[in-house]
Amino acid sequence: MADKLHFGSIDHLQFQLKWGYEWKMPPDWQFERVNRYPFFWLVTEGTMNVTYDNRVYALEPGSLLCAEAYLPLQVQGTSERPIAFLSIGYEADLLGTSLASWLQLPIHHALVDSTGLQQIWRKLIHQFDYQLTLERGSAEVLEQLQVFSLQYAWLNQLLRQLPLQLAAASSMKDARVDEACRYIEAHLREELSTASIAASVHLSPNYLRTLFQQDLRLSPVDYVRHRRLRKAQEMLLSGSAPVSIIGEQVGYTDPAEFSRIFKKQFQLSPQQYRQKWKSSALGERM
Repeated sequence: MADKLHFGSIDHLQFQLKWGYEWKMPPDWQFERVNRYPFFWLVTEGTMNVTYDNRVYALEPGSLLCAEAYLPLQVQGTSERPIAFLSIGYEADLLGTSLASWLQLPIHHALVDSTGLQQIWRKLIHQFDYQLTLERGSAEVLEQLQVFSLQYAWLNQLLRQLPLQLAAASSMKDARVDEACRYIEAHLREELSTASIAASVHLSPNYLRTLFQQDLRLSPVDYVRHRRLRKAQEMLLSGSAPVSIIGEQVGYTDPAEFSRIFKKQFQLSPQQYRQKWKSSALGERM
């Protein structure tokens, strides 16, 4: 049914490969971290329990894990065999919504036959690694196009094996939602209300709420809070600015309010979040 997706929606897709590896870990492997980018894992050998977004998933050969960025991940090996899996980190955005959210991808899905996906996955990793070995700027255009071609072929192969929520994704989002999201992003540190956002796109507040619920399944106010907290996560883990300054830059002039809202969402204060996760070797390396 993938061919029923409205092309106008996919035309806005921005997809970029950030890293790709094939890992082999000991049976008792333990791991805890927050990742900067969303990622996919495909288990090829061994078993492990993964705690993600406060739920535990039992992964075995053929298991695909789809994880969003900035959510804690804990792993515990559960068999006597070594653990092997393919991984890809990526950056993808479609009209202000992550690819996984837009398609409502399952966090964990058991693939019936992952042979074809494994083949193209390894080919993409190999080509991406090769390009990284070249001196910066020396890659030939055709080599770069090879990576672009492979990453979209990989994405196509991946999505064909997942149960997509096409009823929600099949129609093009209202351009005014996109415009409103861009306005929010540009004015994140300012006072934002449904009324002010609606005025920026010449809509009534009630109609803007309706469009946001249809396209993003969030109210404008909830979307603003989501984007502010995501930006705060990024700043806490990638820099050393004081928490109060970070709060101001994402729209919270009262440090106490910022800390309260952040802790309610992540069960840690901003400072605790930074202390816990900034030292976890953020990124793709294990």
